[in-house]
Amino acid sequence: MIGALPESLNVGGREYAIRSDFRNVLQVLEAFSDPDLDNAEKWIVAIFLLFEDFSCADDVEKAVENGFDVKEAAEGIKWFIEAGSEENNSCELPTYDWAKDEQMIFSAVNKVANRETRAEEYMHWWTFIGYFNEIEEGTFSFIVGIRDKLNKGKKLEKHEMEFLRKNRKLIEIRKPKTREEMQQEKEYQDLITRVLG
Repeated sequence: MIGALPESLNVGGREYAIRSDFRNVLQVLEAFSDPDLDNAEKWIVAIFLLFEDFSCADDVEKAVENGFDVKEAAEGIKWFIEAGSEENNSCELPTYDWAKDEQMIFSAVNKVANRETRAEEYMHWWTFIGYFNEIEEGTFSFIVGIRDKLNKGKKLEKHEMEFLRKNRKLIEIRKPKTREEMQQEKEYQDLITRVLG
């Protein structure tokens, strides 16, 4: 039905109610960027965050033992997160990061929505992403534009170069480090401190 906001996903011929609030989807996206989770763990987290029937990984694992199709659930989740649009197989580098850019994103979304979206008790993911997709101007849009040019190897305008020079950390999107990498860095810093200390 045109204009309907999905509140369930079909897996194995059964309709499963989903947690369709935008906050749940943002948690899923955060899980997918967690370097400490392998691909299977990310999908298990996504399922128990979005499907109302599940509240933890054990619930998902028990359902799988009883025939719940994780692959079909994953396809439904992708469709839902992409707001029903065709799958985008683009290999382009990202121009935004939900965690890093959180404050800028909410500021821009709130401007489009003309209200504080985080204060809403409930907002469907498709409504939220609709606001997000309408962001046209402001700091977030400017930064995304610079990132896009950098990703494509395009020349920056003089004012963009100046902004980049002054705000490199704001522009750069770095891959998050695993717990193991952070522990190795800490051990290395401790060693340096002991040696030089």
